[in-house]
This record gives sequence, structure tokens and C-alpha cells, in this order.
Amino acid sequence: MKRKDQGAVEKLLPVFMSIGMVFGLILLSGKLSGMIREYERINQISRAYLLEMETLGYLPNEERLQLQNRLEECGLSNINFSGTTLSAAEYGDMIRLVVSGTMQFDLNVIIPFLYKDHIVWKLPVNLCMVSTAKH
Repeated sequence: MKRKDQGAVEKLLPVFMSIGMVFGLILLSGKLSGMIREYERINQISRAYLLEMETLGYLPNEERLQLQNRLEECGLSNINFSGTTLSAAEYGDMIRLVVSGTMQFDLNVIIPFLYKDHIVWKLPVNLCMVSTAKH
């Protein structure tokens, strides 16, 4: 008695689907790690300006504009510095650098043969760094 053999597609379909899903997840994790790198870049730029603020005791207007331009280059928009020390503080006083804004991130989600979509994430960024004036 002969049995009907399953076709090659029926045998390989689960394999191809799982490979496609794993490949899509790898691509997605790469995109998300890129987003984390940009956030860390914003954090490092802000930290550098906080160190400059320590030597001056505040964030001068020219430095604030430079910081804003550098953060915009990183993809941060709607930047707000409310809460930041903008006037001279005495030696040993607390100074703050508060940066808030929105980071826009284009996320192309592709899982071969299953799903493809273009998503734009607008993630809020809120940094609050505190130190003391050392001028």
C-alpha cells in the first residue's frame, strides 16, 4: 500500500516562517539599539554641558543655543530647558541642567513574508542632571 507523500512546501513552510520571523526580530532589535545609541548620545552631550556649567555656575545663553543646536542634530525636537540654572550661582550651590523634548524615530518593521509597516515613534526625552557650582 502506497502512502501519499507530503509536498516539499508543507515540510518547509514552518521552517521558512520561523527563519523569516527570527530575521525580522533581528532587524527590529538593530533598529531599537540604534534608538538607544541616539539617546545615549543626547545624554553624553548634556553631561558635557553640565561639566561646563560647573565651572561657570550657570548655563549662559550662547551655550544654551549651542546645546540646543547639537541636540537638534541628534534628532531631538521641541527642546525645553525650563528648570535649568540660567543665572549665576554661588560656589557650592546646586545647579541643574534640565532638558526635555521629543525624539522622533523612524522604525521600518519588516518580517519577511508576514508583516511590513512604517512606524514613526515620538518618544519623550526628559533629562535632569544635578551638580554643584565649582567656579
